[in-house]
Amino acid sequence: MPKKHVVDANITSKLENLTLHEVMKIVFLEAENGTMHAAKLADEIYNRRLYLQKNCKKSQYTQIRARCGHYPELFEALPGNYIKLKEV
Repeated sequence: MPKKHVVDANITSKLENLTLHEVMKIVFLEAENGTMHAAKLADEIYNRRLYLQKNCKKSQYTQIRARCGHYPELFEALPGNYIKLKEV
């Protein structure tokens, strides 16, 4: 059975100040091989309410993929819209 992620109310205010690439890194640290499909990553971030756009909507996978390109020291773009967290 998949592990449910619950965000403690005490850390919610800390999460509100995180950037998209910071929450991407949080999710990747829990992912198998530190790799996920961009769409699944977007869903996971939204479902856990780690990051919302200013309009309170989910970040699209295209935004996730673009953020990957802006932080090549953190993320590696793989074929098939997969993204991998680089070892830091």
